Amino acid sequence: MTEARTQKTIFIVEDDPFIAMDLEDIFLERGFEVIGPFADVDAGLSALRGMRPDFAMLDYNLGKETSIPLAQVLNKNEIPYVFLSGQVEKVVIGHDIPARPVIPKPFMPHKLVAMVESLMNPA
Repeated sequence: MTEARTQKTIFIVEDDPFIAMDLEDIFLERGFEVIGPFADVDAGLSALRGMRPDFAMLDYNLGKETSIPLAQVLNKNEIPYVFLSGQVEKVVIGHDIPARPVIPKPFMPHKLVAMVESLMNPA
């Protein structure tokens, strides 16, 4: 008999190593299983093959690329996600994905977790 998974998983894509470590620590401390963090689209897409996280957090700007290809895969698989960005005004909405919340950097850990939990468990 297999045990049902009770720990929530969060998929993190963030190219800044310090922010990536902070995000990982924040969610590990709150009992999440962290998948990643991944620093680019290719690594994120490879990791998503064959897995279904409960939630995803995507840095919008990943160097010379954006995380839109990851958002498209998450959207197609109905996995909730948010964008993180230090330049909120540059987050382009208008791709073939619905608008998602954008969490500005820097962020307050307790507010970040509260937003993620509310989006994972809508009332």
